[in-house]
Amino acid sequence: MDLKVPYSKADKKVGFDAAKKLIPEVIAKFGVKAETKIDEAAHTINAKGTGFSANIQFTETEALVKVDLNFLLKPLKGKILETIEKQLKKVV
Repeated sequence: MDLKVPYSKADKKVGFDAAKKLIPEVIAKFGVKAETKIDEAAHTINAKGTGFSANIQFTETEALVKVDLNFLLKPLKGKILETIEKQLKKVV
């Protein structure tokens, strides 16, 4: 995992429900198109676009974020993780 965001305001279900609405907005901020798949049973959100994929898994105590980028996007990984963390902390 690239990032762990512990829950401070919500639990697993509330955080997952809020993130389902939030993640597409975060992806749009970077100006890329991505297909987002939400797995209600596993409490995961997967996004895949040209040159990147992201996975957010909601456990009992925290949200686990994994981001894979192609070679050209790797320099942006820190900024992308920072943005995801900031937005997740608002809801979890």
